[in-house]
Amino acid sequence: MSESLKLNIHGRNYSVKRGAFSVDPEEVAAMVNSKMQELSGAGGINSTSDLAILTALNIAHELLENKRKVGENSQIDENRIDALIQTLEKEVANLKS
Repeated sequence: MSESLKLNIHGRNYSVKRGAFSVDPEEVAAMVNSKMQELSGAGGINSTSDLAILTALNIAHELLENKRKVGENSQIDENRIDALIQTLEKEVANLKS
């Protein structure tokens, strides 16, 4: 059975199973709490549920933006590797000639 862990986010306590996370759940809670504090400081948000939705949207935006960047970098790396392989193959062919 997975150990239960208490997390405090935006002044409320939540009980989660430690085994449900592949990363440190306290770090996740700190990130969510930090983003909620940042957004609540901007003002104009009256309910905790609205704040939670805006927080989720902001975190999802950051995640998708990072995934896009990683994908772009991965494609650039693949192109560079392909170019290096072609260069090496040409040089090896020249050495054999």
